[in-house]
Order: sequence, then C-alpha cells, then structure tokens
Amino acid sequence: MRKLILISLLTAAAACAQGISIGILGGAPLENIETTTTINSVSYLAKSPNFTLGPALQVNLPLHLRFEFDALVRPANFKVSNLAADTTATQWRFPVLVEYRFGSGKLLQPYLGVGVNFEHLYQIKNTVTSGPGSIATNSPGGMILDGGVDLKFKGLFRLSGELRYTRQWNGAILDVEQLNQAEVLVGAHF
Repeated sequence: MRKLILISLLTAAAACAQGISIGILGGAPLENIETTTTINSVSYLAKSPNFTLGPALQVNLPLHLRFEFDALVRPANFKVSNLAADTTATQWRFPVLVEYRFGSGKLLQPYLGVGVNFEHLYQIKNTVTSGPGSIATNSPGGMILDGGVDLKFKGLFRLSGELRYTRQWNGAILDVEQLNQAEVLVGAHF
C-alpha cells in the first residue's frame, strides 16, 4: 500500500511540475533609478548603468492565469556635488505578479499583469548621512502593471517580451529616487 501511495504522489508531483517554469529576465529601464536634480544648492547627478537582470519563477494557474515571482538586480549610482566619491548601491527588486494570458496553445500569446514590488538596497557605499540622497527606507513597496507577449517553441522553451511599469509608494533614496519607473524586459523560460 505504501508503494502505491508513493507512486501516486510522485506521479502527481510530475504532473504539477508541467505548470512551473523557471527562466531569466534581462532588460533596461527607460529612465535612471535616480533623478538628476539640485536641492538647496547641492546637485545630484544620476549615473546608474541602465540594465536589469535576474531569475523568474512562473506557475501556471487555471483560467489562463499565471503567478510570477522575480528577483531582479540593477546598480544604483549617483554623484552628489558636495561628496568626493559617488554614492553606489545594488538595488534588488522582488516583483510578485498575477498575469492573465489571452488564448491558449498559440505560438504568440499576449498577457497583462498586475502585482506588487518590494525593493532592497544592498552594498551601499558613500551614502549621504541626512536629507536628500540619504537612505529613507531600505524596503519600500510599490505596485506593478505589465503587458507583453510569449513566443512558444514546441514546449521546449518560451521567449517573452514585456513592458513593465512600477509605481513605488515611497523611495528608498530620499528625494532622489524616481517613484515612477518603466522598463523593457526580455525573458527565456524553460
């Protein structure tokens, strides 16, 4: 009897695994993480390289829905006129999305999604100690809207392209971080 239960559990696990995909996302934000501005005669110059990269986990749900969790990283870098060295950090973002896929079994499958985003700044160097440019909070949240299209290749893998808009509720870097961020992402999922 135990063998029958074990075989049933392994078969069920294998069937469920068909709805799970892992992949990698890469892309570029349409604007810098920080804004270039002058506050109280101190200039803040955005210098972040424009790229985003990280793993993605997707779980297919009934009714053409899909759950997605990503861990995306991008560098944050800005120059403050009254500091000798640039302020640098690594920004980790953890978006959690629910996406609706239009149609099924097609080569091209468009989708729309909504979700939440959490950020964390890591490896912060030469930070401003108070006022604009200082670290206000290290884990602000936000909301995400996204839309894109999947290109399927005979069940082997899937390519995706999407436009993602994030609205942070507050910024991690006081008065300098862009609260509205948009980016183009391309992914490969297996």
